[in-house]
Amino acid sequence: MALLILVCTAIPNSKQRETIRKTWGSIAVVNNNTGYVRLAFLVGSTNNATLQEQLERESVEHSDIIQQNFVDSYQNLTLKSVMLLKWVSEFCPNVQFVLKTDDDMYVNVPNLVYSLSRFPIKSNVIYGVLFKKAKPDRNPRAKWYVPKNQFDGNVFPDYLSGTGYVMSRDVVPKLLEASSTLPFLVMEDVFITGLCASQYHIKRYNIRGFAYWRRPPTGCAFKDAITGHHVTVKDMIKIWKELQKKPLICRPPKKKG
Repeated sequence: MALLILVCTAIPNSKQRETIRKTWGSIAVVNNNTGYVRLAFLVGSTNNATLQEQLERESVEHSDIIQQNFVDSYQNLTLKSVMLLKWVSEFCPNVQFVLKTDDDMYVNVPNLVYSLSRFPIKSNVIYGVLFKKAKPDRNPRAKWYVPKNQFDGNVFPDYLSGTGYVMSRDVVPKLLEASSTLPFLVMEDVFITGLCASQYHIKRYNIRGFAYWRRPPTGCAFKDAITGHHVTVKDMIKIWKELQKKPLICRPPKKKG
């Protein structure tokens, strides 16, 4: 299996990137018996010459930085994911799956690879945390405000949490094509895995082990998990070190009542 992991990150977050390389992302530098895994980081542009120079040095050292020409901001998260699709379409014809995730996530790569290898559906599919029957927020003051000129329906199509979703490679050009025909939403996950995916009838499934919430920062919490959100640099190091313990002894959860 060939898996490409693309981590959306902000240019100043060099510490997060370095920690990922040394912890859960370190498995991506080896071609082992579970398959071929590659890791890269996706960033936008900056007008800060110092930050740009630092990023270029980091890129030379690690050869894992993908920089695209758009302003790196919260409002441009959807554009960032479209750039991700475009880059994969142009440069990664031979991968089987693509994981899109963020730099505050912990990914248990071996568990992900194992799960993907066992799923019978390996084409025209996106996996992650599936949301059904979510409604757009029409309050103009809300963080996730969706005006009717962007989406006029009462219920979003099924979509997957943007904290981490994995796509079969064949859906990438379909999503990219659909993104050029639809009004952009700031809600990147709804736009890419909901609206764009619906245009091509791409299947979307929930994977047990994916999470958009924070798990306890322990090896035991991530032993059987695939992802966890809101993970600090300190947490990543702690989780990684504990997962390297052989055997990792975990107490069963206490029964209630």
